[in-house]
Amino acid sequence: MSSMTTSYVRQKNKQAILKYIYNEKCTCQQLICETLGISRPTVIPILREYAEEGLIIKDGFFDSTGGRKANALVFVANSKVALGVELLIDAYKITAVDLYGETIASIHIQAPFENSEDYYHIVCDSIKQFISENNIASDKILGIGIVLQGLISSDGTYVTYGKILNCTGLTIDSFTKQLSYPCKFFHDAEAAAQDELWQNPALQNAIYMNIRSHVSGAVIVNRDFLQGTELKSGVFEHMSLVPSGRSCYCGRKGCVETYCSTQALLDMEGSLDTFFKKLRNDDKKCKDYWIKYLNYLATSINNLRMFIDYPIIIGGTLAPYLQESDIRLLHQMIYDNTAFPTDSEFIHASQCTDFTISRGAALPYVKKFLFSVMEI
Repeated sequence: MSSMTTSYVRQKNKQAILKYIYNEKCTCQQLICETLGISRPTVIPILREYAEEGLIIKDGFFDSTGGRKANALVFVANSKVALGVELLIDAYKITAVDLYGETIASIHIQAPFENSEDYYHIVCDSIKQFISENNIASDKILGIGIVLQGLISSDGTYVTYGKILNCTGLTIDSFTKQLSYPCKFFHDAEAAAQDELWQNPALQNAIYMNIRSHVSGAVIVNRDFLQGTELKSGVFEHMSLVPSGRSCYCGRKGCVETYCSTQALLDMEGSLDTFFKKLRNDDKKCKDYWIKYLNYLATSINNLRMFIDYPIIIGGTLAPYLQESDIRLLHQMIYDNTAFPTDSEFIHASQCTDFTISRGAALPYVKKFLFSVMEI
């Protein structure tokens, strides 16, 4: 066997062993050998290497089956950590995740956004303090994803359109010159969809609608994002819904954004909590407005489905308020008005948590690392 072939086989064995430990979370040497069909002389030095790298540790023993108890081998979830930072108009969120994508720590800081070096300095100082307070060693940090509401260049280095935060042209240098870690910008809907994909391994294709005070979206194809030319997965929030309708921040009128964002509900009651509390208590004004809102949303979803026949996932701050009855009503509205009625249930509300976007901005670093060591 040539040295190249020997090296290739060993590398594949290394990846298979680590992948097995990662998936099992806790196992032992004997199970690795038996399950993977790899000899002990091959497994032992590989386990030693991973222990030296800090990816696995011995932690306790398996129950004895008659002989000496076997050492329990555990994958070290926090051997590497990734951070995600979400910049909002009135606050920013910081989240750290481990190699299982589990949240280690998160924080929400109220602070108005400014496209200024002083603001970015404050955010970077908060990131450094967050790292310190959570005892995250610098050599464990894979990278920091910075997510905001705006269009991002394909390499994640600058904001090509940032009208909501007035930050068009912002470059990643504002962060990398203060943080000694890899940093990259992410679009907010794609970050949210990253978390959705992580939480749902069976998800293959979908249209993700991130409905908050602004609407954004992403198209998922084979568990990846459809890559357009300039607008990435597309900006369907700026499709015309009502010709000559409400004014949109983009400068046009009647966009999906102006009718399907939660701002349309906030204008009614000032807070989503108040609106939905009144709605669920059968307030007539709120019920009438909700039906009107759902009709606009149903029309938007039907238009998207006419373009690409994928399931629709509704995420963002709207998702936690949606009940099964709301989803059924959306389906019925579409059924009654579409050219191609179907009985299939293709609309789903996201089940992800409040920090889904900052988590989603961290996950690409986790995925990249896991692929590098075990191709998953």
